[in-house]
Amino acid sequence: MKNIADLTTALRTCLIFLIIYLLNSDALSLTILGTVLLILAAIMDGLDGYLARKYCGHNKFGSLIDTLGDRITENLLLIFFAYKHLISFWIPLIFVARSFISDFIRLVCFKAGVGTFEINRSTWGFNLVASKTSRTLYLVFKILVFLLGCGALCLSATLNKTGDIHSGILFLLKGLLIYSSWVLVAFNLLRFTFLLYDSRSLLKKELVD
Repeated sequence: MKNIADLTTALRTCLIFLIIYLLNSDALSLTILGTVLLILAAIMDGLDGYLARKYCGHNKFGSLIDTLGDRITENLLLIFFAYKHLISFWIPLIFVARSFISDFIRLVCFKAGVGTFEINRSTWGFNLVASKTSRTLYLVFKILVFLLGCGALCLSATLNKTGDIHSGILFLLKGLLIYSSWVLVAFNLLRFTFLLYDSRSLLKKELVD
């Protein structure tokens, strides 16, 4: 049971490849199945955190694994949506670059014995990055963006069969997805700013040493 949280994280991370395969299909049934599996993966994202708290206690390595799973999931989905021309290609580029830098910082913190969210000790850093409310809000907003993308793909698959009867709804959905994705990027960069700010002393020490 000590490893069940990490196994859940690994399973939901592997699941994203199947989800993207299904969403890339023009068949409506497969696209819907991909959407359902994405919802399941989102539930598992919350479940692995619960299992970690219940069975694994304070596990810094488990926090890194969970963050790695989140990075793979969000980056692959955003790259896929950009590939499908649903969002700007700049969005996954920003996310990927931010992921490399922030995970490097967290690795430095991990080597110094500081957990994933323990570095955020400033008031703003805690409230926007480390607090349960902030992490939940960020997760919910990511899921919203992903579901809007899935909805657009489902409607596109429907249009292949029914013509332009839902074209107006699809246009609205794509607009919501574009604006939501940029808001997500802004929130992402805001959290990243306070990660940099709170880790400045540790990074400076590592650079000097």
